[in-house]
Amino acid sequence: MMDYSYKDYSYKIKTNLKGRKILIVKGIVPLDAINDVKSEDFDVVFIEDTGQSHYELSYQLQNISSIHGVKSHMKPRFLASTLIARAYQLKPLVDGFVSTPDDEKMSERIEEIYDKLALIELFDIKEVKANNYVYFLKLCKYAISRGMYNFTISLEEAYAKGHTALFVAQQSNLFLNMKADFVQFNYTLCELGYAKQESFIERIHVCPHCKGSHLFYMEACPKCSSSLLNEEPVLHHFRCANISPESSYAYDGELRCPKCHQMLRHIGVDYDRPSNVYTCQECNHTFLHTRMKVYCTSCMKTMTPMELMPQDIYSYEFTDEGLRALSSNDALLAVSKDIWSGYSRFDSFLSQIRLFSYSHEKNETVLINRFKIEGNEVKRENIMDFVSYLQKRYYYHNISYNHHYIYIAAKVQTDKLEMLKEQMNEEYLDLLRIVELKQDGVKVVDQDYLYQYDGEKIDAFISRISKLN
Repeated sequence: MMDYSYKDYSYKIKTNLKGRKILIVKGIVPLDAINDVKSEDFDVVFIEDTGQSHYELSYQLQNISSIHGVKSHMKPRFLASTLIARAYQLKPLVDGFVSTPDDEKMSERIEEIYDKLALIELFDIKEVKANNYVYFLKLCKYAISRGMYNFTISLEEAYAKGHTALFVAQQSNLFLNMKADFVQFNYTLCELGYAKQESFIERIHVCPHCKGSHLFYMEACPKCSSSLLNEEPVLHHFRCANISPESSYAYDGELRCPKCHQMLRHIGVDYDRPSNVYTCQECNHTFLHTRMKVYCTSCMKTMTPMELMPQDIYSYEFTDEGLRALSSNDALLAVSKDIWSGYSRFDSFLSQIRLFSYSHEKNETVLINRFKIEGNEVKRENIMDFVSYLQKRYYYHNISYNHHYIYIAAKVQTDKLEMLKEQMNEEYLDLLRIVELKQDGVKVVDQDYLYQYDGEKIDAFISRISKLN
């Protein structure tokens, strides 16, 4: 047994009955930064309970990461069973809680993981260029090696972003912010046939800036937006019809009408309380209805409820093709392609545009060339053949179709919108000549260009895209 002890941490390596070498650690071990332990020196990590807090435990897992670590890449990690309560948001990142490293169930679980890892082609993480999609692919490989074939989504507080427990735990553990890219990654997996939507879970609303959903809703003054408000009932005096805040009726511990000075004795006989009124303590503005504002605790920005981004949450499952591609490195090239090129199902096409509208630079937009295919012999099979042809010919655009309508889309800077429109128009005229030469009864009609107007709400733009003539 190798045993090392330092000021802030210690570790030892012990071999179990099946010959697996277990790295037993105390404290925060900077594994990739130390030279005493090499990758081949251990197969498994076991973290002992030294009274560490949840945050210290999180930091321990960062330094011995199964996702990002070089020496610990994809290797099983176990925690002492007494750490369960302190690891409440980190459970998806560890492979079990056991009392000792000699636990028989831990030994069995280690072998199960290594049996699955033997079927997975791992990245050389020192060679593969790091980007968000590579990170997500690592996460997929990790999930497959642990038998997690479903994107099981929870809307509990810890998982309020509407993503998988594994993703949220890893994001929280590394303090990363990739939520928008992760949503797009899910679309990409489905487009490639690597995953499929199982069922609709819920529609939530997220911050348009950081895509987080830890939001505070606050009542505010419609004039100055302050939340320092005083709410009180409005009194209506039946006899003289005076309506004013209750505080204006206060008179020596009783109620007296400020207009006619008659004392008010009985509610329902002398007066009633038809509503409440608000007074802003900052600007003294008086009003009946507050204005709601939303504060994002993630990026600390304030917005109105109308500015929130709707996001549909689904459960996903890896397909057989996805398990094969993700287990190999075939998926690396496929998912790294520009989502704005190639074919997309119409629902994904709209989702991409919606997501883009909330995350793009201010000087960017999407230009869509939409036209209709019609003719006596036009069927779905003919349209798909035509879409396939367009995909090959215009591989640099994103292409979709819906009810005989073809959509060809591209991102563009707003100052180059007319230039792209001219390019698309030349492509369209070229397409008309090709259709005319084929002489198979197919016609291209109802052509127009669509882009989001300055100040236009995304729902209105999506509605224009979806509306058929």
